[in-house]
Amino acid sequence: MNWKSMRQQYERWFQGWLILGPVVGFASTTLVKNQLYRVWKVTHGLTDGASAERARELGLNPPEWSGAVWYGVASMAVFTVFYVMAARTWSRYTTEELTTNE
Repeated sequence: MNWKSMRQQYERWFQGWLILGPVVGFASTTLVKNQLYRVWKVTHGLTDGASAERARELGLNPPEWSGAVWYGVASMAVFTVFYVMAARTWSRYTTEELTTNE
């Protein structure tokens, strides 16, 4: 398989990944960040309506979000692996007119 045919075969998949990859990473980071904050609030006896600003007024420091960022990066990496597997499987078992941009 030469470069041109491979590019035609996988170009749409790559374009889709350019949109979906960052969305998966950002959404995973946001979900984990919200869950970490919710668990932190429960362990410190705050209600669901309490904000991070109110917690600081009470002398409490909200948790760091660096773990959530690493979780988002890892989620995007796992998504990429499965996305590549799906692209290869789809492209291998379909005809060319279904996999090219024309």
